[in-house]
Order: sequence, then structure tokens, then C-alpha cells
Amino acid sequence: MILSNRKINTRSAIYLVLPLFIGFIASIIILNYFSPNDSENKINFDELALGKDTMLYAAQVDNTQVHCHNLEDASHCIDGYNKISKDINNDVVLWLGNSQLHSINQMKPGDETATPILHRNIIDLKKYFMTFSQPNANLQEHYVLFNYLASKAPISTLVLPVVFDDMRETGIRKSISGAFKDQHVVNELKKTSIGKRLLSNYDDQDMTGNDMAALEETVQERVEIFLDTKLGLYWQIWKERPSLRGSFFYGFLYNTRNWLFNINPSSIRKVIPGRYIANTQALHAILKTAQEKNINVLLYIVPIRNDIQIPYDLVQYASFKEEVGIVANKYNNVMFKNLEGLVPAKLWGAKASASTTIGKEVEVDFMHFQAGGHQILADSILLELQLIWERGNINDI
Repeated sequence: MILSNRKINTRSAIYLVLPLFIGFIASIIILNYFSPNDSENKINFDELALGKDTMLYAAQVDNTQVHCHNLEDASHCIDGYNKISKDINNDVVLWLGNSQLHSINQMKPGDETATPILHRNIIDLKKYFMTFSQPNANLQEHYVLFNYLASKAPISTLVLPVVFDDMRETGIRKSISGAFKDQHVVNELKKTSIGKRLLSNYDDQDMTGNDMAALEETVQERVEIFLDTKLGLYWQIWKERPSLRGSFFYGFLYNTRNWLFNINPSSIRKVIPGRYIANTQALHAILKTAQEKNINVLLYIVPIRNDIQIPYDLVQYASFKEEVGIVANKYNNVMFKNLEGLVPAKLWGAKASASTTIGKEVEVDFMHFQAGGHQILADSILLELQLIWERGNINDI
């Protein structure tokens, strides 16, 4: 009887462990399948919402990078300026923005963004023009990046777009957070309440940028450190687990969530109060810093497709535009322009639905336009900049 019971218990234990073992094997197979084998297969999750007809374009002029994105490639644009700095009177024009600046819909050979167009025109005026943009960039990120770049190049003019959609974003992405290690940036951020908050949030992360600070001296942290150091030495998949989480879960869940809740580029966006306030504070901080450094600012509402209803709460959007204008008027070095209707409907495009949801063939793209739209935007920005430079005093314009 006792022997029989032992057999039953052993068999029961096997049945309990078997599903876990099978699940473990299946997980290994899935991880290997989705593991990126080279850089070409890695997914840029920041750009996941872009359709396949919207091409990314990081501009070069005469083999010099004039459009960068963050601290990871900032040196390319800064080095480009340093090569010819003596010829342009230490006069740099910086354009910050989101994916509208580095994307072209239905791109054809020879097409380019507004950045190289402006660079070629402005270099003739003995000024140096360069652009930094990130997808869905919020004003807090612009604030940090602006302070970082201002310590690397003599910025005389800042071109700063404001985007209603991006007022719903918050936080500093890892590719920009390295600026918190720059003492100049830290000193500047300490001058404002939003800057102090950003520094405080950064201090709550560990030295690798993980949100593990609250787990200090815990068992979980010790296990994480052991796994990171030991498994990472022998198993490439473990090293790449963050990107694997992204490719397998984020990509699938992103599209599935949007399908379930009928979220698409036409879905109505509303203000997220806390984030809106933080980004408004960052806008004030940028303009205040620019004023203190005698940097002129061209502040503008970005172009948006207007032949169909825009995907914003119209009352909140109207209030947003009015508030940006009010903020601009508080500073004597800022010109404010509303360019929302600048690009005609025929120059906007659509994108494949696979970029944001499941089950629809075409979605309207409200943020990215064709090369013709970039030419129009470049012409408009150049005109406004020339007015600033010719008149000298923005308040007289």
C-alpha cells in the first residue's frame, strides 16, 4: 500500500511539473524565433505607429549630418558644425521636433525633408542649421535636449514646434536621459521646478536606467543582478530580453489593444491633465532659458491635415492653441505662429493599418506629409526666421 501511494505521489508530481517543463521549452523556442539576429532585424518601437508608406529620413548635406535625433548621434551634427564654425560667426539655428520632421509620406527618389532645404538656404546667410527630432517628443524632452545642445554649440535661434498630441506624452526616454550626467544640464535644470522634478525622477532610477531603485537591497534586486551578469555571459537571448519583450509583446499587444478599443489615427485625443501641466511648465522653462541666453525663438503650432475632422477634442485643442499664444507673449524673444493649415490636403498621405491596429486596410495620417509639404514648411520657416533676423527685435514684428 505504501509503495503504491509512493508511485501515485511520484506520478502526481510529474503531472504537476510537466506543464511547467513544456512551457519552459516552448518559451525557449519562441525566444529564439523572435530573437533579432542582426541590427537590420531590430525594431524601432518609437516608430511603430508609422505606416510602411512613411519613410524615415535623416538628412545629410554634402556628406555632413544635419539632422540627428538624440544623444546617441548628437556628435555627428555637432561635429558638422565644428568643421565650419569659423565661417559662420558662431551662429547656430536649432530646430527641435517630432517625427513630422524626419518622415516623408509616399517618398520618391530625390525627395527630402525640410531640414536640408533650410540648411542650404541658411548656410548662405552665414548661419548653421541643424535639426533634432524624436517620435512623439514631449516638451520635457525638448527642454533637456535644448540645454544639452546649448552647451555644445552657440545656439542663436531656436525653432520649436508645439503638438497637441505630444502634450499627452511625458518622461525622458533613455536616449536623452544621458544628458542628466552633464553638469551644465544639471545646473540649468535646477533653476526651474520642472527641471528639479525631472532630475528627481532620474535619480529614482538605477545607474543603467532601470526602474529598480525602490528594490535596493531586496532579494529581487540581487536575483536580477545575478541573472544579468551570469546568464548574460552565456546566453545572447538574455541580453536582448528588453527588445524581445518589445518585438513579441509590444508589437502584438499594441495592434491588438488598438483593434479592441477601436483606437486609430482618427481616434479623438483628449488632454491628460498632469502631463499637459508638466509639458506646459517645460515650455515656460525653455522660453525662459532662451530669453536668459539671448536666443530668439520661433514657436509654432505644427501643420495638421485639415480636409477631414482632426482627431482632437476641438474645445481642448482651441484652448491649447490659445494658451500657447499666451505663453509666447510672456517672453520678449519669442515669435509665435500657427501653421496648422499650412500644408494642403493633397500633400498628406495614408498609412497601412498594420502600423496601429488590426483589420483595416487604410488609415488617415494626420501628422506626416509628402515631400511637397516639407518644401512648403521649409519656405514658411525660412520666411519667419528672416523676419526675426532682419527686424532684430521680435516685439516689433
